[in-house]
Amino acid sequence: MAEAYDVLSDDEKRKVYDRYGEDGLKGGGCPPPQEEDANQGFSQHFRAGGSNDNGNGGSSGNPFGAGGFPGGGGGGSGAGYTYTDDPSEFFANFTRATNQRQRSYGETPFDGPGGLEEMLFGGGSDAYHGGSKRHRRSHVLERCCSVPCTLEDMYRGKTRRMKITRKSQTAGRPTEKVLEVPIRPGYKAGTRITFSGEGDEVEPGLAENIVFVLREVKHDRFVREGDDLHYEVKVSLADALCGFTHDICMLDEKERIKRLRKRVPVSNLTTQVLSGEGMPISKRLGEKGDLIVSFSVDFPEKELTDEQKEHVKAAFPS
Repeated sequence: MAEAYDVLSDDEKRKVYDRYGEDGLKGGGCPPPQEEDANQGFSQHFRAGGSNDNGNGGSSGNPFGAGGFPGGGGGGSGAGYTYTDDPSEFFANFTRATNQRQRSYGETPFDGPGGLEEMLFGGGSDAYHGGSKRHRRSHVLERCCSVPCTLEDMYRGKTRRMKITRKSQTAGRPTEKVLEVPIRPGYKAGTRITFSGEGDEVEPGLAENIVFVLREVKHDRFVREGDDLHYEVKVSLADALCGFTHDICMLDEKERIKRLRKRVPVSNLTTQVLSGEGMPISKRLGEKGDLIVSFSVDFPEKELTDEQKEHVKAAFPS
């Protein structure tokens, strides 16, 4: 990589590499001619001893010059390029420069057409290697689709059938398809479910991924927090003081009631934890979080009458 960067960063070496390849770069000129016409063309550009058509040695006719390629290993006529720097120093300098600021695409010789990747592997973005097309960028495009889910869906599990339309360049590839999105018990909002290569075909044989992102719909009774469920019971002041019974309808597909029986007073700071009655834990089969019950006491907003105050004082003597 250090050698490639050294060549890419030098315009003269880069031109020789682009024209004659690695053999020409390291051999001190173009490869041996295969035909007479090629030999004739070579003699017009590179004469013995590095002279140009005017007979001036070391001029622009041969970029290697009489003393070999600049920065190379020296030698006489025909001496080629040799990398002599310390690779470790190159990587240290490159790392420091990278950390100083974020580089944009194509800003360095390592990115963009004709960059390091092209030099190392040859050809441009349409180059073929081993009979298959090599793509310059390893990452695949994504098309994200939001899937609204109720807490019931995430509690019980459900399979959603999602119809997609897509562009295709390959004959016989349908433009519409129905994908089955598995929502497993315990999945959380933000969970990504990926279908590789099911999106628009950007070129034959290469299609974007379809990513379904789960979005939780607000529930009318429960609030989810991780694997736990929160539930609030609204009670009157009289019930908060005297006790009450309250039924919680759970999220199971088959109706299930959890009954609370309160005999002691509750306040706005009172909570009750029902272990194992929360959301399923997707990574631990059979386990659930907790159900955390809080209470909201409805205190009177108006001033009590004198008679009411006397009753309260009589009920709670100091």
